[in-house]
Amino acid sequence: MEYKIDIYEKDKDNLFRFALGSLSERTLFVFGANPSTANDQTPDMTIRKVMGFAERNRYKSFMMFNLYPQRATNPDNLSDEMDRVMMDKNIEIIHRILSSQKEADILLAYGKLIYSRPYLPLCLKKIYQSIRGISLKFYRIGDYLKCGQPRHPLYAKYGFELQAVDMDKYLQEFEN
Repeated sequence: MEYKIDIYEKDKDNLFRFALGSLSERTLFVFGANPSTANDQTPDMTIRKVMGFAERNRYKSFMMFNLYPQRATNPDNLSDEMDRVMMDKNIEIIHRILSSQKEADILLAYGKLIYSRPYLPLCLKKIYQSIRGISLKFYRIGDYLKCGQPRHPLYAKYGFELQAVDMDKYLQEFEN
């Protein structure tokens, strides 16, 4: 897949990235944990792997979103407290882009990183609540990890199939 970026939404200081990718008649939408170094000119390792999974599953483009938009090459460097303004903007952009689609396939792709900050499961729930009215199908790469989370694409083999996810059932894990 060619690295084609039509959409690159970030804050003015490039500390937060909300969306990266392009739209087509067959786009794989991806929810990661947090953005790293990829931009509209250069993919990072995770984006390269996302592109590989998209291509191998016959998608014509990809769109990378994240549960939380703060850029950090190491998730341990994420803020301890969630910036609600940036989170609300993240939800707004995800909703706007997904609602422009007749239907959307979404790949959950963050692994155990969802546990790296206590607000990340809340971010996932808020995003899901905002997009529930859209015709969506959710997927993971292969089986769930032992921790019960979907695989991060960087650590997944291309031989793993995309498996359907029942989001309502999956989100029950975070109710406790």
